[in-house]
Amino acid sequence: MNSAEGRRRLRILMVGLSGGLCSFLMVTVLLVYGTPYNPVWWPIMGAILVASFVGPLFLVTPIEWVLKGFFGAGE
Repeated sequence: MNSAEGRRRLRILMVGLSGGLCSFLMVTVLLVYGTPYNPVWWPIMGAILVASFVGPLFLVTPIEWVLKGFFGAGE
């Protein structure tokens, strides 16, 4: 497996876990507690959800760097 394929898989894993977990928890909270009483919370919840999908992409490079050092491929 080449480096580009590994990076693509890491991105899919990170985005899937973070975005999927955040979506699941947000839906669970909405089902348990109901919709927000203040409509301002809808855009805030949307921004948190978008951040949960985009945020992990910024962590791919540092995680890849740590993995290369851990497995000795960075030497």
